[in-house]
Amino acid sequence: MNDVHSHPNAAELLDATIEFLTDAITPAIPVEHAFHLRVALNALGMVRRELESTVDDDAAHRGRLAAIGYADDGALASALRAGEVPADRMPQVRASLLADAEARLRVVNPRFVADYDADPST
Repeated sequence: MNDVHSHPNAAELLDATIEFLTDAITPAIPVEHAFHLRVALNALGMVRRELESTVDDDAAHRGRLAAIGYADDGALASALRAGEVPADRMPQVRASLLADAEARLRVVNPRFVADYDADPST
């Protein structure tokens, strides 16, 4: 591949940073900074997962919107607020919104989705 930004790419830089913070810094950090380090590592993980999923998630989101007949989120939100979504289309709208929420959760904290997949009654 002949990208302008070849190596290390953003994902590789994130992985190296996460590895360094986890392996070298975590054992040596004073306890009063441990929480902030965990927050920083979580944020870096979110960025990494977003980089991995954005293109596919965005395409799937656009496809779901098109399937239910809306050009964008604003059009769907306006139709919902105005009560203009046909009742027979609401199951598709709900499924679309749930799929979008799941995609967001997979980036923010994949354990939320994994926990739900393991026991959907919770």
